[in-house]
Amino acid sequence: MNALEKVVDVLVSCLMLFLVPLLYYGGRTRVSQAILAGQAGENFLRRVSTAGEITLPVWQELERTLLHCGCTRYEIRRVRTLYEPEGEEGAVTEKEYTADKEKIYGSVMTNGTSRLQNGDQLWLTLYVNELPTVYFMSVRTGEAYP
Repeated sequence: MNALEKVVDVLVSCLMLFLVPLLYYGGRTRVSQAILAGQAGENFLRRVSTAGEITLPVWQELERTLLHCGCTRYEIRRVRTLYEPEGEEGAVTEKEYTADKEKIYGSVMTNGTSRLQNGDQLWLTLYVNELPTVYFMSVRTGEAYP
């Protein structure tokens, strides 16, 4: 072996010695961020499902926690299923009403709260490291159906 090959071998081995642990640590950090953001999302859904409403302090706490966990963006959606009469023969149809993040946030900002009904479905999608993770919960307590 000539001297150039030996120098290249030493440089590559030194580079590998420092690069591999950095890549390993970076991967573990991303996994930790995803786990922490998921726990924050589950905690939010559990609190909201039990309380039956989304309040501004709870919303702000979710945003603050997700920002701290490295969550780049999130989406929240509420699906409400209602059975409404159709026609005069007593027929009933099932209709789903969906409210997205902007509508829910607007309700929270104007009314101070976004009321939920028993049986509403909440879908929370978290984007950590550009990978989506979907969390779902059905509201256990809330306003009675009108």
